[in-house]
Amino acid sequence: MDYKTVFIVDPVKGERIQLAKLLKQEKITISGFVKLTDCFKKNNPLKCDVVIYVLRPGRAELKELNKVNPREKNIPFVLMTAPDAPGIDLDEWKKKGYKSIDLATNKEQVKEITYHILSPDGPVPERKPLQAVQLS
Repeated sequence: MDYKTVFIVDPVKGERIQLAKLLKQEKITISGFVKLTDCFKKNNPLKCDVVIYVLRPGRAELKELNKVNPREKNIPFVLMTAPDAPGIDLDEWKKKGYKSIDLATNKEQVKEITYHILSPDGPVPERKPLQAVQLS
């Protein structure tokens, strides 16, 4: 797997950090954002391979996806909702131009979908713990 970049969009900082820790690997750079529009600002030097968008009632709504530019719709999106949230019609969003859009209801599903997008041919290598170095 080549070096990849993942953007996590979640208005709740603690949840954003927990999700980043869950996805942390050697060859993955993770960047967190409060708003979806912040990901695609011209002053952001990073280009992402996957956007994880956590939907939160009143704070991060599905309608924000309408503001995404057509060229950014080619980036795979993973939408994370609460398990009791109303259903989302992904086909509707694909008709609006999204190349790849998936739905997850928990962090483990987000991890599984994200790793599959980043490395479809095989598993993402696990991060190895650092080995102790002997000082002479």
